[in-house]
Amino acid sequence: MKKFIIVLYIFLIAVPLLKAETYNLDQFLKLVEQHSKDLKLASEDKAMAKAQKKEAVSTALPKIAFEAGYTRNLSDYFMYIDMAALTGGGGAQKFKVNRSNEYTASVALQQTLFSPSVGSAIKAAKQYEKLTNFVYKASWQNINTAAKKLFYQALLLEKVWRVNQEAEGNALDNYKNMQLKFDNGVVSEFELLQSKVRWKNAIPATAEAKRNYELVLNNLKNWAGIPVQETLELDGGFDDIPQIPEMVDIPSVLSLRPDFNALKWEEKLRETNVQANKASFYPSLTGQFVYNYSAQSNEFKLDEQNELYMAGVNLSLPIFTGGYRRAQVQKAKIDLNKTRIRINQTKEDIYNETTNIYLRLKEAHERIYSAEATLEAAQKAFHIAENTAQSGLATQLQLKDARVGYDQAKLNYYAGIFDYLNAYFDWQLATGQVNSIEN
Repeated sequence: MKKFIIVLYIFLIAVPLLKAETYNLDQFLKLVEQHSKDLKLASEDKAMAKAQKKEAVSTALPKIAFEAGYTRNLSDYFMYIDMAALTGGGGAQKFKVNRSNEYTASVALQQTLFSPSVGSAIKAAKQYEKLTNFVYKASWQNINTAAKKLFYQALLLEKVWRVNQEAEGNALDNYKNMQLKFDNGVVSEFELLQSKVRWKNAIPATAEAKRNYELVLNNLKNWAGIPVQETLELDGGFDDIPQIPEMVDIPSVLSLRPDFNALKWEEKLRETNVQANKASFYPSLTGQFVYNYSAQSNEFKLDEQNELYMAGVNLSLPIFTGGYRRAQVQKAKIDLNKTRIRINQTKEDIYNETTNIYLRLKEAHERIYSAEATLEAAQKAFHIAENTAQSGLATQLQLKDARVGYDQAKLNYYAGIFDYLNAYFDWQLATGQVNSIEN
């Protein structure tokens, strides 16, 4: 009975491990978006920007405060009055002015009537929110592009593994065929050993290719939040590749690039910061209204009640701060100039980037056609060598060379497509044309 339970337990654990989940590119990208730590951090920055916007707006809204208190007097308080000043005699007399229990309550309303700093803070908060939205989109586009490259890298390494696996199987079949011919005295022992060496040499190459494929699969699982013990299969290939795009003009690229737009909003934010620091030279005006209630009694009740209403305005104007405000304005202007320099530098970088990537695209696209023609010739040469080797008209060395040429042609073809896709994804990123998402 115990053995049965142990076997059942092992079976229940092993079944999920044997189950293979298949993911296409869209499914994988969706998982990456859900599990990316970088995107979660960028999302928190967006939430922080919204909170800062609310904080800035709150400085322009009225503030209402309520206070209430109770005091138990443990000693008496007296007021002394010189009665001689009133009646002409009697001297100073004291009067008790407090009671055992005192109750107070007040409500205060405060409203900023004029303050340039408040307006600048609200404007800056809105600009910062725009900036973080573009930063989030730029982060998403970079992660999306990297995920696509990783997905197709896994497909390429799978192709490499399959090609090596096929070459190993072909070498084994050839060795078995040569063994039969040797047993029948048709071929020499030297030819048999050549076929065996070719087969044995193919085994480590296949193992290495499989290892590389499994390593990139583990990397895929990490990106997508897939359990490492889950068997993963990819649904994709190199059959359909996008057409080479047309060259675009830089102004349209700049309008689409979220990282460049983030820089433009940073410039606006820096300009607002200059205005905010200049606003510290201007006065601020605050209005307030206060209602105050008090009562006192030797008993626990509300006697001797008083109500007081007050309204007023407060004008504040800093006269001299030791040059601090001028230094803050100067610092803000320096930050603004640095941002403008980065904007101009980014324009040049984007121009060079798009030009270089387009050259890569064209070269990779042309290389695909060249590799395809080479593959057709290598495949035909291998089939001829295979047939002639079976007839004894070609040596094992010639067959090996033909197979190596065929395998290398296939790998070059797949590598050419992969390089083209890599350049295409970089082109989408450089031109701001990565598929948009819902924020």
